[in-house]
Amino acid sequence: MSLHAYQGAPFVTFNNRLSLGYEWKFGAAFGWKAYDSQSDDNNAPVSTKVTARMGLGLKLQYALSDRWSLALGVEGNHFSNGNTSWPNAGVNTLGATIGIAYTFNPQQPSATCPSALSEEANAKRWIFDIMAFAAARKRAVRLPEPYDPEVCPGRFGVVGLRFSPLRKFNRWFAAGPTLDMQWDESADLASYWVEGTSGETIRFVRPPFKKQISVGLAANAEFTMPIFTLNAGLGYEVINPKGDKRFYQSLTLKTFITDKIYLNVGYRLANFEDPQNLMLGVGFRL
Repeated sequence: MSLHAYQGAPFVTFNNRLSLGYEWKFGAAFGWKAYDSQSDDNNAPVSTKVTARMGLGLKLQYALSDRWSLALGVEGNHFSNGNTSWPNAGVNTLGATIGIAYTFNPQQPSATCPSALSEEANAKRWIFDIMAFAAARKRAVRLPEPYDPEVCPGRFGVVGLRFSPLRKFNRWFAAGPTLDMQWDESADLASYWVEGTSGETIRFVRPPFKKQISVGLAANAEFTMPIFTLNAGLGYEVINPKGDKRFYQSLTLKTFITDKIYLNVGYRLANFEDPQNLMLGVGFRL
């Protein structure tokens, strides 16, 4: 069972009844069987009873009447706890969808937008976003032979800063480079392992602050919708803690609470498969 924010809209209208639209979902999924090391490992992809849910889809919608419509589509979903607990392989699904919708307040076609207002909304310009975020994560470390890889007890803090100059091409789409800086309390722990310790009593000497800093450059694309803005990025770390992977990806959702200030909820991966950390923060648009 899941509880999520949902948004969708047509972007291609074929006629008065038929249209092609997008939809996305972001929220939480409940009812997972939590991981138990004493039982079968088939439940290893999820180690918490509640996970985040992210979904994207396309749907072909046919209006049966002013209030009723039928939709057929395809949708992909990702379920994960954001690496806040271990194991966290995650679950990905791809499937077909069918739905019937009833609209309580059907809207009549509005008047044409004044040309001056439309030109202003679609004017090409640069925008600049500064966003700070934080999260907690789990960490597994590889130890020298004959020790097996270890999952460190507890959770570790992550703090980051992102600066994004984006070129706005129209009212919906913007793209540009991003500078990502992040400090991860769990980075490079294996290099500072206290020899002879393992399991729940494993110990590490605290690494120097500079050894846990990463700096990356990314290309980001942003799609603006009413209320929400979806941002996706591909990046490469030019400064990278020992043992971490350099190629990373991010998917974030911005919700503007004023014209300039927004809340950010996001997720960061490495090599499209290895979970890193959540990105929960506040941003400011210049």
